[in-house]
Amino acid sequence: MSSETAGTPPTGSETPPAASFEAPADLVVVADPQDPVAVELAAYVTEQGRSVAVLDVFDAAQLFTVTTRAGTATVDPPVPLVLLLPAPPERRTGFDAEFQLGECFAQLWAVAALTPAPVVNRPAGTLVAGRTTRSAAVTGRRAGEHGNGELFSHAYPRPGDPEGEAFWVEDLGTLRAGRWPERPPGNGPYRARWTDADPATETVVVLGGRGWRCTTADLDHLDLEGRSVAAATALGLDLAALVWRVTDGTATARLVHAEPFPALEQLRMVWLGLGPRLLEVLFP
Repeated sequence: MSSETAGTPPTGSETPPAASFEAPADLVVVADPQDPVAVELAAYVTEQGRSVAVLDVFDAAQLFTVTTRAGTATVDPPVPLVLLLPAPPERRTGFDAEFQLGECFAQLWAVAALTPAPVVNRPAGTLVAGRTTRSAAVTGRRAGEHGNGELFSHAYPRPGDPEGEAFWVEDLGTLRAGRWPERPPGNGPYRARWTDADPATETVVVLGGRGWRCTTADLDHLDLEGRSVAAATALGLDLAALVWRVTDGTATARLVHAEPFPALEQLRMVWLGLGPRLLEVLFP
């Protein structure tokens, strides 16, 4: 990423124009080239007469140039983006590799935040997962939905008043979970919450201010599409899959998970609505 400040050029010289880079395709998908969602998305967009390049984090970072002059940022090439960035490794694999990955993520964050072109899941204050967190309770509150509370503890927790059929405990060091009193592998700290052993759930996929339920169950009275769109907006997500736990028969629903990178199986269930909306968002 380069930065230049406009000023008065020396006598007899002119400020050279910024270099212009040609986009490799009509759309760039930043993802592992073998990612099933990226492969399916590229195939669909190609069938609609548009060219698509699926680039990994390293190649995508080298494609773009961000230039600033007199406080104005320019991104070249200004090509639409879909970000399906893989999560960074949870454990360090090597300082050099981690540093290079961090620099590429930083470059792509700047590109996606500043480009005038459409971006699916454009980053803002956080990177590309919006305001989601590993805590379902925190994510739910940020989304404007309140579900079951969560307990965080250094010592192995004990369940309080029941709010479901089972009390599940996750070790935050190993990310393994077990049903209380089974202790998951690891030495803590822990995150725990109540849930049902076999909960009834509904998933809603959201893109660009519209939502589609993944089933045809009689749940219209819960307005899960509207609530999902509002929750995704509050979380800063364009594309997301929101999972709702349906309780009290079908009288209520609680948000239990917001996924900023939906699985291919989730997207396929709503593709008749999602596909055309994707083209509207990327190529207005």
